Amino acid sequence: MSFVIYLIAAAATFFVYKIFFHNKNKNYFAHKGIKYEKPRGLLAIIDMFTKKKSLPDVVMGWYNDFKSEKISGIFEFSRPVFMVRDPKLIKQMAVKDFDYFMDHRVVLTEEIDELFGKSLISLQGQKWKDMRSTLSPAFTGHKMRLMFDFVASVGKQTVETLKCQIDEGREKDFEFKELATKFTVDNIASCAFGIHVNSFADPKNDFHRIASELTSSESLTVMLKFTGLLLFPWLMKAFKISFFSENIMKFFKEAILDTMKTREEKGIVRHDMINLLMQAKKGNLTHENEEKTVEGFATVEESQMGKMQNKRKWDDTDLAAQALVFFIAGFETVATTMAFMGYELAINPEIQKKLYEEILETEKELNGKPLTYEKIQTMKFMDQVVSEVLRKWPPSPVTDRICVKDYVLDYEGRKITIEKDRSFMIPIWAFHRDPNYYRNPEKFDPERFNDENRKNIQEYTYMPFGVGPRNCIGSRFALMEVKTIFYYLLLNFRIAKTDKTKIPLQFKSMSVGLKVKEGIWVALEPK
Repeated sequence: MSFVIYLIAAAATFFVYKIFFHNKNKNYFAHKGIKYEKPRGLLAIIDMFTKKKSLPDVVMGWYNDFKSEKISGIFEFSRPVFMVRDPKLIKQMAVKDFDYFMDHRVVLTEEIDELFGKSLISLQGQKWKDMRSTLSPAFTGHKMRLMFDFVASVGKQTVETLKCQIDEGREKDFEFKELATKFTVDNIASCAFGIHVNSFADPKNDFHRIASELTSSESLTVMLKFTGLLLFPWLMKAFKISFFSENIMKFFKEAILDTMKTREEKGIVRHDMINLLMQAKKGNLTHENEEKTVEGFATVEESQMGKMQNKRKWDDTDLAAQALVFFIAGFETVATTMAFMGYELAINPEIQKKLYEEILETEKELNGKPLTYEKIQTMKFMDQVVSEVLRKWPPSPVTDRICVKDYVLDYEGRKITIEKDRSFMIPIWAFHRDPNYYRNPEKFDPERFNDENRKNIQEYTYMPFGVGPRNCIGSRFALMEVKTIFYYLLLNFRIAKTDKTKIPLQFKSMSVGLKVKEGIWVALEPK
């Protein structure tokens, strides 16, 4: 669709909003006796397009506006949204009363984007429950053990390719988010699709090309699409404007379904995500009784809801949708975490040295045997470092919940009704940087998560993978990726600052995720 059409859609949104919606809800929180940030109306849209604030800035602003309030109000354009900044209220609403708040707000529905709309992140109600319980057995510790060799293989491939590039004098300084994205794309291609690619040697491969397109969130076109979908999805549907291009959807659908068909016909078994989805389709993917493994502090536990059995039949498109979101979430959020970990190790060489010593000790204990999933779980300081990276730099700065039926909140002796279809937000970024919960929160300090100190972390103030039954289903996989790649990187390289390394980092505005101005640059020095 041409740029002119986007401008027409934006203009229509502007005038419809101005005429019909600007004053509709302005007294919503006042009537409930809740302190709130006054609606900024069209100024909020202007801010979005004039690049005034980054997402972390916005989240911190919400959190700090009414510091003495456990719950307050903000406006998403003209839409009232509750802001929860009390850990006990988060537990009450997102966990204990989950049946009232089980859904995320959905921007990309099945009608707008069939594949993304059918993914776990977009599904709602009973269909979400059924899909969550269907997929839950795919992300247990046992399944991670089966996939670990694929991850380790990509990690070793990454290191060998980087060595060659450095030895040949082609590169020494690396933008770490770009480096991390290449690793995570190769890893997801292997673990999800059973396809071998090397984005370092061939950055124009289809998976890396599409990953770049998916994360290009700063263009005017993307922001217009996002605003239109957020405010007026019916208008976007009428113009047949999807957030993702038709080529991307076609690529994933064909890659997934063709692979499943080939494996079915030839009896190929490979312990990856495609295989798990094929089992799910047949109803053979179930939870197994397995010994409890000591896993990372940040690992989220599956709720009983996720472990329930269901008899829903899924079609090929339903399953292809899960592989798509696994690809998107698996490379972008993990690459973001890796980038910040590389940065922190570069500017904190004493922490890097201690982690390297633990890696050497682990290598000694392996005595020439390959690294295993179980062994990497025994690395306590590695887990402390990763946990602290996720505290200081949570890849999802905010999460939300939608009220699915009227809810009465007993709040400080008052009863507040949250009506159906209203939502509340949890400012994860701000909780992680609140000095009331983390002393000197801007300091990178892995000792917060040692055996003694981790017991003092207040419940529901650490939420890098979300909270409640709707938390991130892939936390084990994400942690496995991060720990494995840094094991091999630090075994072979020292990560150092360069002239391009910016301290402190600054975030770009007008960006959906965590985008750093001028990138995160480090040097890799072979050992």
